[in-house]
Amino acid sequence: MRVRRLVFGLILLTLCVSASNSLWAWGKGHRLIRLWAVARLPEWQTELIGQENLARLCRDYTSLQDKHAGGKAPQLDPYCLVPGVRLSLHDVNPPMQSATAIQWYLEQIANNLQAGKTDEAMKFLGVLCHWNEDPGCPSAHSSPVSELQLKTLIPPPKDKARLNYLFGAGGFMDSGDYQLADEKYTPRLLGRTRSEAALRIYEHQKLLRHHAAAHIIPIVQDTMQGDGTKADEHRAAAALANGRHTADVIFTAICLATDHSEDQEFLFEGQPLTDWLPDFRGRMIPHPYYVKPFLVNQAMDAKRRLHPLKIGATEYETGYGMGTPFELDFVLAPGNVFSRFTCDVGLHPTAGKKGAVQFAVVANGKELVRTKPVRVGDAPVKLDIPLPQADVLKLTLQTIAGEGSEPSHNLAVWGTPTLKAK
Repeated sequence: MRVRRLVFGLILLTLCVSASNSLWAWGKGHRLIRLWAVARLPEWQTELIGQENLARLCRDYTSLQDKHAGGKAPQLDPYCLVPGVRLSLHDVNPPMQSATAIQWYLEQIANNLQAGKTDEAMKFLGVLCHWNEDPGCPSAHSSPVSELQLKTLIPPPKDKARLNYLFGAGGFMDSGDYQLADEKYTPRLLGRTRSEAALRIYEHQKLLRHHAAAHIIPIVQDTMQGDGTKADEHRAAAALANGRHTADVIFTAICLATDHSEDQEFLFEGQPLTDWLPDFRGRMIPHPYYVKPFLVNQAMDAKRRLHPLKIGATEYETGYGMGTPFELDFVLAPGNVFSRFTCDVGLHPTAGKKGAVQFAVVANGKELVRTKPVRVGDAPVKLDIPLPQADVLKLTLQTIAGEGSEPSHNLAVWGTPTLKAK
């Protein structure tokens, strides 16, 4: 009987799909994503929240901030205005504002669920989900270039010149006929505390935006020159990535609100730094890493041939190949979740005999460690560094060319860089 009720509830949710008035990002996509995510919640959460409340989360509370935009619905102020924080509930915001606001939403969800106000909790959860879904749409919320730049790179044919590329009004980013793949997915606990959860929700929101941006040009190309089939495939792929993240957000919010965080599997005790998106906006350094100063999980030799990451005979699955001089930044908010940073550093075996590199780790402008000059053939230098605690932590990996070294021989490797929780 319980299974039949769950199946009936999911069918009821599926019938809730309808049009949306979102202009810049997902329209119908919000409901498709939300339905997909809710259908993957564990049974104990489905029973706790109740089918009718979950139906409202997927039907009535998908776009509260859209209705609130421009002060048109002051009755939604309690859900859409975060005390003391100015931010957009559609975009990736600066670290401090994001960390504060995400923790506030998690607190409101918990307070209302614990007070038996499940419908109120779903309104706050609906706003939090929408905020995380918008950057995952291939649209103005995720594009690294403007509408004008896109239309310069991919001019529309005359009969399609009226269409917008990035904006929903007169546009096509959330049009077509697509569905999220019906795959199995187990939602992940993103944190055992609100600060842990906020850190990963913010980071995954940035990764989602990065992922969505990669779908923009294929969608534009197929819409302008093709039959729309490939465009729908890319919309579906972007929405599926969004569905997984939304499932994680809902699952985590309910776990934290009901003190179930300690009895769930937690996969993020120690995280490869390569899981995080660096704060890099482009610059050039000497050859061979002159255009892209670093590579993820691989290295490059002086002739720009690719190699696995290695220091001496030791090979690494994760890490960075890097040139000199260079600084690679990572911004963590909240900055009090991780307590240590570990890594092996050294030169790749293909580095020349004139290579000499110092490796430094910097946190919020303060140098935590700097190695002596490392040369080809030297054993890996093992770093194990305590991290300072801060509201926002800017962690920087720095390579410094040794005196008299040759840039094309300075083939630096950061092996298995890892952030470790308290």
